[in-house]
Amino acid sequence: MASVAETSAQPAAPRVLLPFTATYEAKFSGFAVKAERTLSGNPQSWRLDFSAHSMFAKIEEYSRFAQKGLRLIPQHYDYQKSGLGRDRHTALSFEDDGKRVVNIYNKSRSIEKAPENIQDKISYQMQLAIDVANGKQPLKYLVADGKKIREYEFEVAGKETVKTPMGEIETIKVQRIRDEGAQRVTNIWFAPEWNYALVKLMQREENGKSYQITLTKLLIDGKEISIKK
Repeated sequence: MASVAETSAQPAAPRVLLPFTATYEAKFSGFAVKAERTLSGNPQSWRLDFSAHSMFAKIEEYSRFAQKGLRLIPQHYDYQKSGLGRDRHTALSFEDDGKRVVNIYNKSRSIEKAPENIQDKISYQMQLAIDVANGKQPLKYLVADGKKIREYEFEVAGKETVKTPMGEIETIKVQRIRDEGAQRVTNIWFAPEWNYALVKLMQREENGKSYQITLTKLLIDGKEISIKK
């Protein structure tokens, strides 16, 4: 785990997750938004929270999952959006070691025979970080999205130094693989020195709208992280 002043002692590949609080400056189609990701709990039941607030809208989602070795097993997912457009609330319960995914508010949209290693819409991000840290290939994830099961596939694009309000940090850039000619783009940057924390995420939609978050503050296991001068 990184110390406040130094990051060189950080393990190269996390074998276990560590609690963290990460604050981001975010932009949704040009609008400034404050966002935060937190991981709390223990390997029997971790909880990953994500929230993004602006004067116009609010998004809050969380995932609870267990950890067995390098594998994350979703237990519950909850998403709430209010503000611009239609309010939305979705909740999924992962039962029988993920073999059944119950849509709590619409049972008809449950998944009765879920594939092995299914993830929810944010737990896959933590699984991706673990897999990148440990050099796993291929980076493919089956993600429950309502009654649908979507396949996300990523590839490591290489190392890249990212400028953040905290300073410059060396990262591993990961990009989502899409069909040839696709207009949607998703890139994620992880920092090996900071236990593979998500430093930056950028997504551009087919309609040209964009979404980006950049790390501004990070605490790992209760200790604030800073770049070594």
